[in-house]
Amino acid sequence: MSFTIPGLAGTGAASPPAVAKDKSALGRDQFLELLVTQLRHQDPLNPMQADAFAAQLAQFSSVEQLTKLNDAVAAQAKDAAIRSTLDRTALGASLIGKHVVAEGNQLSVAADGSTSFRVEVAGVGGQATLTLLDANGQAVATRSLGNVPGGTQQVRPPTDLPPGNYTYSFDVKSPKGDPVTVRTFTDGVVDGVTYEAGSVMLKMGSRRIAVDKISEITP
Repeated sequence: MSFTIPGLAGTGAASPPAVAKDKSALGRDQFLELLVTQLRHQDPLNPMQADAFAAQLAQFSSVEQLTKLNDAVAAQAKDAAIRSTLDRTALGASLIGKHVVAEGNQLSVAADGSTSFRVEVAGVGGQATLTLLDANGQAVATRSLGNVPGGTQQVRPPTDLPPGNYTYSFDVKSPKGDPVTVRTFTDGVVDGVTYEAGSVMLKMGSRRIAVDKISEITP
């Protein structure tokens, strides 16, 4: 059982990447420098009119307020992202040792060739075919499973499948030969939590499932 969250030192969330500033944008400091330079070099015989000066000061005030507003919004967004990551991490930790079902198409076949998985078949169902795919997306085994009805099904294919971890496809054809919509799931006992590519992931052996994909939790 493991619980590792690389890159989440201290806060429990990865530090967001630094955002490059837009060099074409005029900041408040640059705006003030331009205004001071303009006042310093104005023509004494034709100085800036009071209304024009007031307009530029108002523009500067607007720029400053917008800058503060943008900073506040960015800070709130960062805080919200950290809280969301912490919540997902806490949820993931609470699931260690529990059996979960989640959207996905990962499948583990035991040493004796046995396995099972859940699918949701649309309509009245039809003739089903199971295909196991390796890490390169190459088919390593295909089995015809006969007719499956519509609705949620726990499928237990023949026990002559090669042991290992795979992704799978579950194709169903209606009595007329048309493709039937199928929603696939993966399940297993959570043995750890990790942080990968910005997402909190549940570990089930060598499989990884995003916390957001969970649809069912059982003891």
